[in-house]
Amino acid sequence: MLTGIYSSLSGLLGLSRKVETTANNVANLNTPGFKASRVNLEDASSPSVSTASGTSQTGRGVVVGSISRTFNQGYLESSANPTDMAIGGQGFFMLRQPGASVADKFTRSGGFRFDQQGSLVTPEGYHVQGWSINPETGDRQGSIGDIILEQNTPPVATHRIEQIVNLDSRTPKESTDINLYEAWDGRNSTSANPSDPIAANNYDYKSSLQIHDAQGERHDITIYFDRTTNDNEWEYLVTADPLQDQRRFNANQQAAFPPFDKITASDHKGAGALMYGTLNFNASGEIRDISAYDVPPDAQVDPSLSTNRISLGNSDPYYSFQTNFTGAENNQAIELNLGARFSGQDSLFLAESLATTQYANSSTTIYQNQNGFAAGNLQSLAVGPDGVISGRYSNGQQLQKAQVALASFANLQGLRSDGGNLYSQTTASGVPMTGSPGTGGLGSIAPNALEQSNVELAEELPNLMITKRSFQANLKVLKAEDEMLGSLLDIKG
Repeated sequence: MLTGIYSSLSGLLGLSRKVETTANNVANLNTPGFKASRVNLEDASSPSVSTASGTSQTGRGVVVGSISRTFNQGYLESSANPTDMAIGGQGFFMLRQPGASVADKFTRSGGFRFDQQGSLVTPEGYHVQGWSINPETGDRQGSIGDIILEQNTPPVATHRIEQIVNLDSRTPKESTDINLYEAWDGRNSTSANPSDPIAANNYDYKSSLQIHDAQGERHDITIYFDRTTNDNEWEYLVTADPLQDQRRFNANQQAAFPPFDKITASDHKGAGALMYGTLNFNASGEIRDISAYDVPPDAQVDPSLSTNRISLGNSDPYYSFQTNFTGAENNQAIELNLGARFSGQDSLFLAESLATTQYANSSTTIYQNQNGFAAGNLQSLAVGPDGVISGRYSNGQQLQKAQVALASFANLQGLRSDGGNLYSQTTASGVPMTGSPGTGGLGSIAPNALEQSNVELAEELPNLMITKRSFQANLKVLKAEDEMLGSLLDIKG
């Protein structure tokens, strides 16, 4: 009889745990990222008793086998905050609590913000973990650490120019072989009556764009094109303002033109002339060969001298020219892409999908671009499905700055809940398996969204009613056992 009482009491205890869990679930109905729990009841081990037919077992009630969480995804609610993120699929955001050296907390709640130091943090100050990204290459760099987004971006000097033009094939060949470098005179800029370094009748077409030096200042680069005396051949001259040209000479040039070490427009014809070369086209007007030469201070290019010709290595796709607008000790090298890439074999260039041409159309600039920019201030940011955080700056640049890292576990039920929508790893959960969103079974990032609680009232309330009825039934059994025990005591009295 006492066994029956104990069984009823165990039922009441187990059911009270279910009520507590249901109450906690309902209380967190609107908690972002909350995962509902459920109580798993098991029958208690049964003692053996002797019966007429042999040995049998009687029940001893119920025990709480475990309290587990359901990690199915909650619905995603849109948000106006650009730093709010939700995970569409498996995975957890990785967090580092202040004072810890590595990520030690995990969450599904993505309500983040940037603090005064530019770190992406939770409202409680936990640092969101991820990788930094090289804004120039877009490559992930370093190991997982705090995500930091600077409010300012430093200037980046131009190191590549793309200049794609069409040169009119109907332009007559030159009758006299006066090269562009011979027609150029940088000293004109500082003469008593300043004039252009090159007269308009000495070239057939020119195209200009602006580049940036290491301090973010803009400078005009102008490329002049002129038909030569040869079939399907043009010459070009890359130039800058002679008054801004502060290039430093190499050893050969210093030996030929002592005792100075940098160009001055008032003294040198070659001031502002950065690189000279020729373009050769086939009969169809497609580019097939490019040559390039350094322009010495006297502007006299001698193609027969190896000291003038610019050579390309197997890994160099384009010719580079030197600039120096700041007076720095080292020149600024800039690649010039005219739409043909060096193949690595001697004198073999391969036209790219967008290339300089010689067609029977007016000479025009088809496309131009450069990869430098001035300093800028952060104006807005965006997060992609791959977790890449990009900043849009006042200089017009949109730069990839960081990528959010996610973690998964072999046994989710082994995670320990620490409150505040935070989880910690345990021996049962295993170590976190980390990766970028959308890889290795990890979910993708839903920007401008928050994952809501996965508690379903349609399940919780009916279960609560069933639990209530079960509790009442156990009370009736307990009452009956109590009455039976009272009757026995009355007999004894």
